[in-house]
Amino acid sequence: MPTAKLSGFAQQISHFVPEARVAADGDLLAEFVATRDERAFAELVRRYGPLVFAVCRRVTGSHHLAEDAFQAVFVVLAAKAGCVRPASALAAWLHGVATRTALRARTVADRRRRREAPVEVLPDLAARAAVPTEAADLADIVDEEIARLPDALRATVVLCELEGCSRKDASERLGVPEGTVSSRLAAARKALAARLRGRGIALSAGGLSLALGSHTRASVPADLTARALACAMSHRVLPAAVAALSSGVLRIMFVQKLKTVLPLSVIALTALACVAFAASHDPPTVPQPPAAKPTIGAALRSAEPVPPKVAPKQLPKGPNKLLFARNGRLSLIDPDGKNEKELGNETSKQIHSAALSPDGKMIAALIPLQIPNDPLPGEKPPLRLYVRNLNEKEPGTDLGVSCQMFFWSPDGSEIACTDFKDEPGGAPATTHFVINVKTKTKDALKLPKGHIITDWSRDGKFFLTTNFGEKDDASARLCLMNRDGTEHKALTDEKTNALIGRLSPDGKRILFTTMTFPPKDKPGAPKRELTLLDVATGKTTKIEEVPLNAEVQQGYGWSPDGKKITYSWREIHEGKIEDVINKETESHLIVCDPDGKNAKTIATEKGKGQWHVTLTGGDWR
Repeated sequence: MPTAKLSGFAQQISHFVPEARVAADGDLLAEFVATRDERAFAELVRRYGPLVFAVCRRVTGSHHLAEDAFQAVFVVLAAKAGCVRPASALAAWLHGVATRTALRARTVADRRRRREAPVEVLPDLAARAAVPTEAADLADIVDEEIARLPDALRATVVLCELEGCSRKDASERLGVPEGTVSSRLAAARKALAARLRGRGIALSAGGLSLALGSHTRASVPADLTARALACAMSHRVLPAAVAALSSGVLRIMFVQKLKTVLPLSVIALTALACVAFAASHDPPTVPQPPAAKPTIGAALRSAEPVPPKVAPKQLPKGPNKLLFARNGRLSLIDPDGKNEKELGNETSKQIHSAALSPDGKMIAALIPLQIPNDPLPGEKPPLRLYVRNLNEKEPGTDLGVSCQMFFWSPDGSEIACTDFKDEPGGAPATTHFVINVKTKTKDALKLPKGHIITDWSRDGKFFLTTNFGEKDDASARLCLMNRDGTEHKALTDEKTNALIGRLSPDGKRILFTTMTFPPKDKPGAPKRELTLLDVATGKTTKIEEVPLNAEVQQGYGWSPDGKKITYSWREIHEGKIEDVINKETESHLIVCDPDGKNAKTIATEKGKGQWHVTLTGGDWR
């Protein structure tokens, strides 16, 4: 990128930098989201630039890398400003993004150094943030652990420890009583101390402030602020390194959203357990040559007894019903929208996700466990897997395992479980295992890091997975994996951003969603689109007749005969956040042809609020 081009643009907007405004973070964010107001954004950069630059310097240990990461953080903010909720937690949100971005920058740089010829001295590392190495390393680790705290604790720590706010000021900014701020700060310090001890670091009561000390804020060069504004306001001037960092972090943030947003749908991801891959395909008819004259040996062999043919194992047949959730309550419904029947009792309101067994006679569900003692603010309870018959009292039989996603085996005898946790520097760390429904025996699955199971082949040999990549590679790809953990076939490349695939009953097509990112000159939230993949040719086709003002939810699937698909969508409203956050929103459950045509709405539900999920579906047995 020519330097003159960047300098010229930076000069055009530099007059936005010096002006200090007293507007609240929420007002500035709302103004920027609604009108892309440069002055509002410039004030946010001025207000939080020192915090962000200090984090980037501590984590990267390099002034040059810190500058790239600093610019990328505000490119991400420009793209995700409408997603910062609550706005009062902007400081904590920026700290988390800065930590993630700086870790990514450092990882990429380390890989580059390893590829280059070794030298005695690495100049970039010699500029380790102008502080002693041990102090820099400790501050780096503290930043990583702060980024892992629950939202409520992280917001309090960032304001009180990094921004230097008094408890009274933090109380006003967070909108909670001053006593709550004190209790959260104490809980955060306790949690950080425990996590640091796990990493071999003993931190005293005042050790957090000592570890970060005067390095919590850093003076931001005026030209760096101007460059960050230029990058955020116009992607035409994005340096290659900043573009790569911001794009990678945006993708990683979407991966993490799978845990924090999509599970709000009761069916959401685990309804993807409908098994659909054909065990075998009839071979094509090939003309046979004329039969050769039989030999004596052949005649003798033909006289030998022939073992009887073994009939293929019959898979259970379902009732041709759809399982979906209406306002958090599970229901069954016919594909034509008739005979809706609610399942369960009050306990079902606690269900995190659920799916029918292949024969449609049982339900497996993840139910949050109560956290013992006094939970930390924002701490999420573990999810325990239960199974029960449709008419059995909830919660049913405890299988003794905790996970975040699960999928029935083709014959209903086993359930494959997936668990994953956040990794600030890259893709989620995943673990997989299979649990026997009757015996409760558990067997580990050795799938590579970053893979998440989304379907199971009919013969039980293969798993369809979404691969979010190794380390800091967060692009999403579809893969067919052997049960021993090796790759059977890669189905899409890293450019497709393919998520959550569902195999058709004949195994020839896959229904999945793609993430389409907005043009570089128009930053915004990515769009999720329902897509069909032809396994043989690799050709993808967008599903038709999805309304333009709609967002496809993550619950979708195939009919048992493969002639229809089902999915759900929710209205998307245009306008300012404050105008749409409580606006009535309608959701629809659809049955249609695999190409999206002949769509029929079989259920609808209204709710208050743009982001309120009222209806989800996709499990068709």
